[in-house]
Amino acid sequence: MFFKFKATERAQDQEDLLGILGVLEKTQAVIEFSPDATILRANDNFLTSAGYTEAEVLGKNHAMLLAPDYAQSAEYKTLWAALCDGEHFTDQYPMRSKSGEELWIQATFAPVMGADGQLRKIVKIGTNITHRRKAIQDISRGLIALRNGALDHRIPVSDIEDLGAVARDFNEAVTQLETVISTVKSVSGTVENTAEEISHSSTELSTRTETQAATLEETAAAIEELTSTVKSAAQGAQDVEQIVTGAKATAEDSSTVVQEAIDAMDQIKASSEKISTILTVIDDISFQTSLLALNAGVEAARAGEAGRGFAVVASEVRALAKRSTEAASEIKQLINESSTHVVHGVDLVGRAGGELKTIIESVSTISGHVSDIARGTQEQSATLSEINTGMGQLDEVTQSNAAMVEQATAASQTMANNAKSLSQQVALFRTSCTSGVNTRAPIEQASASGRLATTTPARAAVANGWDDF
Repeated sequence: MFFKFKATERAQDQEDLLGILGVLEKTQAVIEFSPDATILRANDNFLTSAGYTEAEVLGKNHAMLLAPDYAQSAEYKTLWAALCDGEHFTDQYPMRSKSGEELWIQATFAPVMGADGQLRKIVKIGTNITHRRKAIQDISRGLIALRNGALDHRIPVSDIEDLGAVARDFNEAVTQLETVISTVKSVSGTVENTAEEISHSSTELSTRTETQAATLEETAAAIEELTSTVKSAAQGAQDVEQIVTGAKATAEDSSTVVQEAIDAMDQIKASSEKISTILTVIDDISFQTSLLALNAGVEAARAGEAGRGFAVVASEVRALAKRSTEAASEIKQLINESSTHVVHGVDLVGRAGGELKTIIESVSTISGHVSDIARGTQEQSATLSEINTGMGQLDEVTQSNAAMVEQATAASQTMANNAKSLSQQVALFRTSCTSGVNTRAPIEQASASGRLATTTPARAAVANGWDDF
């Protein structure tokens, strides 16, 4: 009874094992090799995937299913030597279909040992992951394109659910990034142009400010010299004002002297007129004396010898009277001439007084003008002093502004350089607006070497289904 139960259990296990083998045959690509890599058997899944018939592969070497470079590589030789030593491997392996297309198999190579422990054959059980591999390569190309700045590159969306979701998310992220980078490129271009304009304007402003500072410094020196000159002119105007004031006072004193001279001339004229009156009296007295002397001579002649001495005296008196008359006449003539000269002198002195009065008025006018000039010059001197002070302060401010402009120029130049650097960095990204640049070549070159650098770990899970689990 016990043996019957064991026999039944073994039969059940064999039935289960056959069922499992049936599932593998139905869902997996199975190919068997001799230890020297000769193909012993290939199931329909494998033949369909590779595009061969069973007759075309049986008795052929496994290398016919591989790319020549991989079949001759040290990696492949090491793999087969390890299989012959009893090791097994699970990995992604490249193949070539009959038409020469590249196939990728997620497979397990495993040696099959006999009861005597000797290697009987090697079995390869795997799943076609070419479609999945292609989708992963598309994602890899997209990442390489992103690394190279090609934001116009989009990944084809695979019908494999998980990889399709990755492709969609990648495309949406790149689209968003493209929008941001496009905006940044536009802004950076504007910033670069603006920064260059600011830098150029700052340079020109710096040059103009330096020129202005130099001109202002020269102007300040000129104004300072002008201030000194105006101060000297103001002092000279004050001195002239004092001199003119003194001249005005002297002219006024001279006017008084002239008036006194006129008054003295008038008095002399009056005295001359009085002397003329006195001379008239003397002339009358001389005439009367002469008449008396004449009468005395007549009487003396009548008296004869007795009146001779008296006649002599009368003759002498008459002679004196005549001489007095002549002298009085001469004096009168001289006084008349003197009166004429006095009148002329009075006229001249009067005219001199009038001219002196005019001179006094002119000097007064000149004195007023000189006073105004002196006051104006003093005001100008004070104003120029204030201007000179203001120019000094303005010069200091201008020098400070010049230093600030130099700093601003340096800062704007730095900003222009940074903006240019930003534009250069952003220009590395290719957007749909700049898709004329060919960045596909390096992307294809980077992925054209065959197997991807990242492979699935050994003993990766085998999914249900033959194609692209």
